[in-house]
Amino acid sequence: MGLEDYFRIIAELRKKLLYVVVVFGAGAIFSFPFMGEIIKKIEYDMFYRLNLPPDVDASGQLAGISHNLSLISNELAANNSFIAQNLTKISVDLLNISQNLNVHKPAIVYLTPMEVLMLEFKMSLITGAIIASPLVIYYAYRGLKGRMPGIISVNKMLIISTALVSILLFSLGAAYSYFYMLPFFLSYIYQDAMSLGVNATFSIYEFIYFIVLTTVILGFAFELPLVMTLLVRFGVTSRQTLAHYRKHAYIILLIVAAWVTPDPTMFSQIMVMLPFVILYEASLLGMKMMGK
Repeated sequence: MGLEDYFRIIAELRKKLLYVVVVFGAGAIFSFPFMGEIIKKIEYDMFYRLNLPPDVDASGQLAGISHNLSLISNELAANNSFIAQNLTKISVDLLNISQNLNVHKPAIVYLTPMEVLMLEFKMSLITGAIIASPLVIYYAYRGLKGRMPGIISVNKMLIISTALVSILLFSLGAAYSYFYMLPFFLSYIYQDAMSLGVNATFSIYEFIYFIVLTTVILGFAFELPLVMTLLVRFGVTSRQTLAHYRKHAYIILLIVAAWVTPDPTMFSQIMVMLPFVILYEASLLGMKMMGK
């Protein structure tokens, strides 16, 4: 390969890199105005639909008192006994509220002047990277195809099917984390703090970072069946080996679950580990059915 060939390759790489940067920048710029709405959606999904116990939900108590006052006003002239009973109930409700004024839903705050802006900026960069990633994969595929045409042409369908399955598994893991596991954990943490009379206040950056990180980790964790299948397909290991060392794998999965979960309870770790075990066993069963 001569010097001209190197210059040609460098020029081609620079051109492709420029395309990637343009797509990345466009994705980041156009997604930036929507980051605020995404942050608010995450806050709402994680906290503002918490089911507070009726005896500590001050807003619900106030609504009940308002309803009782309305009933009293309607019965004021006709039923003095009814008025006395409801006044007693209202006094009890007011006492309960006074004892629980320090109990409220968790608050999301920012601790530095640029915290919210930097959070939106970083989230837009992540969005730009996600949008540009298919182009990067396409360029990588074309580069490999030009240098190893036989291998790549044979495995083209494998690459496409692997990509589709990978997206599906990641989406399932992210959905499980975001819509089920995280709300459960945060509700547990909130209830535990509330029982101690402690109010929860979170930095918006740390809170969103925790949500996104946990969601991404669980998304990648759900790629386990795909990774196991590819390892067996390419001869790195065998189904019998994976089945033999399943206990060792479960210990590793338990360690990962302990790292991911935000509280130290064994129940939470089991809640994270259970999908891993199901996926592991499902992968072994699938490979057995396919004769791998």
